[in-house]
Amino acid sequence: MDKPKVAYNRLTVEGEIQTQWICGCFETVDGFFKFCSEHNNAMRKTIEAQIDELDMTLVVDEKKSD
Repeated sequence: MDKPKVAYNRLTVEGEIQTQWICGCFETVDGFFKFCSEHNNAMRKTIEAQIDELDMTLVVDEKKSD
């Protein structure tokens, strides 16, 4: 028996307006994002830049060069 295809929608910041993704990107029900091949590279760069700018990481093992 085939499972019905789930249409992933998300609510906008307005809360009442429901939007639909126009590409292969989607947000999972547990809050993770999956980006389509067209947007994956751009989104990866954007997220990495924000992680650096917001200082969200800590060096835990710095490799030493001789």
